[in-house]
Amino acid sequence: MDRRLQNALKELTTCDVERRRRAMEPFVRATFESFIRYLYRYLGNEVECEDILEDVYADIWEDPGHLSFVASERDLLKTVYMYYMRNRLRQVYRRLNRHLSLSQNNLANLVGPELGVFETMSQSELRQTLHVSLGKLKSRERTAIELWMEGLSNRTIANDLKTTVGAVKMLKFRAILKLKKLMQESSTEEN
Repeated sequence: MDRRLQNALKELTTCDVERRRRAMEPFVRATFESFIRYLYRYLGNEVECEDILEDVYADIWEDPGHLSFVASERDLLKTVYMYYMRNRLRQVYRRLNRHLSLSQNNLANLVGPELGVFETMSQSELRQTLHVSLGKLKSRERTAIELWMEGLSNRTIANDLKTTVGAVKMLKFRAILKLKKLMQESSTEEN
């Protein structure tokens, strides 16, 4: 196991809140990629994976006791799955797969979704709505989204914003959700 991860785990399981707080960031940095990759194999949806992982890290912060005897990264993944991820994954599966329990009669009566506002807009209207909505984001969110739209990597964006790659991923995720909401509000105001 990586030395930084070992130290972060050791500090994370102490009683001192300040030491635990300082250890949380290195722990997240060291485990984010492996946890997200593991979750993605189950869900295939990056947004759901990040949502679950956010809850997992919060649960680990509140109760890190299960991690005190972890000796390897494989043990860490198993322990985190057993005590922190499993119930959350079950909830997501139930929500995502609830349509599978419908009878054949109910499946025949399902109606396809109607076209939304964005599907009926022209490219110029979409660009205008996007421009207006981008102006309503916080400057850091707007910068991250604009750099991402230019095709820059998360590492480059992190260097520009002087933050971590994980923080950039979370910032983009939150900004995209906010941007989507702002665009929907902006498009309904125009109609």
